[in-house]
Amino acid sequence: MFGYIKCDKPEMKVKEYEAYRGLYCSLCKAMKKHFGVLSSLTLSYDIAFIVLVRLSFSSVVPDFKGGRCPYNPAKKCNFCTNGDEEFRYAAAVSMMMLYHKIKDNIADSSFFKRLVMYLILPYAFFKKRKAEKMYPEVGAFISEAMVRQAEKERSATAYPDEASHESADALGKILAYGKDDEGGNIYRFGYGVGKWVYLCDAADDLEADLETGSYNVFANMLGLKKGDTPGESDKAAIARNLNMSCAFATESFESIKEKTLIPIVTNIIYSGTEKVMNNILKGKDKNERPL
Repeated sequence: MFGYIKCDKPEMKVKEYEAYRGLYCSLCKAMKKHFGVLSSLTLSYDIAFIVLVRLSFSSVVPDFKGGRCPYNPAKKCNFCTNGDEEFRYAAAVSMMMLYHKIKDNIADSSFFKRLVMYLILPYAFFKKRKAEKMYPEVGAFISEAMVRQAEKERSATAYPDEASHESADALGKILAYGKDDEGGNIYRFGYGVGKWVYLCDAADDLEADLETGSYNVFANMLGLKKGDTPGESDKAAIARNLNMSCAFATESFESIKEKTLIPIVTNIIYSGTEKVMNNILKGKDKNERPL
């Protein structure tokens, strides 16, 4: 995952932000428990979003207890005392996605970055195998989606909907897995968010991809070639695509009746996404963190 699904902290109530941070810290702790100390270094807000959404669409009402960060004992944290299975699930998904992200980086990166990725790959493969033993069905559909995604990008499609479909389909299935999703609203919500994440990454990488000549769906859609610089009209076209994918996710979210953490998810979908998109279009650092 890419780390684009973020909250807008200034727009959150203190209790909502503390709950969100508690879920993040609890997921970090779960990753350490199930996949070792190093796995926590791969934690992203996208994976925390999976826990948040799946808990929101369940009967579990998160309860928190104070504690100390296992990596920094001087830091106080809140840890969730229930919903263990959802944290375990998200941790496993994180390990599966890490492996495929590293494979993707190997295909697209410079020589020295590829070398680093090759060194990490055995670790990621081992953790992916462990995660797939926990959730074999999830491992299967994620792997299949990533293979199809690579094929789609090799075809150099110029259509954002087509380019983002496999990644969107994977997140839709990840969020809906094991849930009572009558009507398919959870899947559609995940699909919309997954499409938005893929297109955010393409928008964020556009200038770098134009420098290297790497595939980028927006470059092909806009007819930009290696060495070109996106203009204001290009950015406006990208913004329209991002907004349409976000609107699809929002519509599906509104159709879901049972939501226990609705204020936090609402903050992310209505406010956090807008801030992320604005930062991307203004060229701000995508690793900027809200916490």
